[in-house]
Amino acid sequence: MLDRELQRYCSSITRDIELPRPFSARALCAELSTQRDRRIYLHPHEAVGVGTDAPCGAWIATAQADHIFFEQRTSKYHQEQIILHEIGHVLCGHGLHDVFETLLSGPGVLDNRVAVRGALLRTSYTTQQEKEAELVATMLLGRSTSWDGDGAQTGERYLGKVLGFI
Repeated sequence: MLDRELQRYCSSITRDIELPRPFSARALCAELSTQRDRRIYLHPHEAVGVGTDAPCGAWIATAQADHIFFEQRTSKYHQEQIILHEIGHVLCGHGLHDVFETLLSGPGVLDNRVAVRGALLRTSYTTQQEKEAELVATMLLGRSTSWDGDGAQTGERYLGKVLGFI
């Protein structure tokens, strides 16, 4: 997907979402839970792994609800971005089916559970799904006019502005 197509696609997903005021990822999850009639549970966790290979977030969909796991040993601002990224996966309709399709469509047959675990806990933004989820997260945060940040420090918000995240 070209960058313009990616922008249009993600914009079509985010433009009609009513954002809570003040904005926070947790408030958005509560709003989406109501709109979709499907609970979204947030689970802080400590990432397991070494260096950049450690996932900082994950989304697991069950028959009853969505579960978002996010790194608790990072700034409140980064936690917000992680949660919004996982919400991006939810809103884009990404799922295990897509992961298995990708893994099974290449040469060879998937027979290694470690590969599946790696696919479910992605840590880079190289795949199309990761780009979509990250852009949706950025667009949602960019549309917010007031940001609660769930207690984020002023310095974290300033850093987000300097880096172009808000």
